[in-house]
Amino acid sequence: MEVLVATAITAIAIGVVMALFAQGHSQAFRGLEAQRAAQIATRLIDTWNIRNSFPQEASGELEWAKGWSYSVETRDVETKITLPSGEVRQIKAENAREIVLRLLTPSGKRAFVLNFWIDKNKIKGL
Repeated sequence: MEVLVATAITAIAIGVVMALFAQGHSQAFRGLEAQRAAQIATRLIDTWNIRNSFPQEASGELEWAKGWSYSVETRDVETKITLPSGEVRQIKAENAREIVLRLLTPSGKRAFVLNFWIDKNKIKGL
């Protein structure tokens, strides 16, 4: 009986260790995807900066990054502030736009999203 209990405890412990290895591998793979997403985002932003023209809306596959795709959208920059009196005001930036860049991975897992603000005069079509 004692041997049976010891075997069961050992089996559970081995199962936990194996699950930890699998989780570690998954996190390492996601880290590699994050690194690649940062490189892709940098290249896209640099390209738009060189042209001095960011897209207002765009999406597509990246020929130079097999399996990766992207989408871009722009929106007004708005924020809410609370005054000391407790009054809440919404403020809209007149000369800035927010760009949301989504990078979709070849693995199909959660997309990487980058939000940043730029001068609205740099956006094509505005």
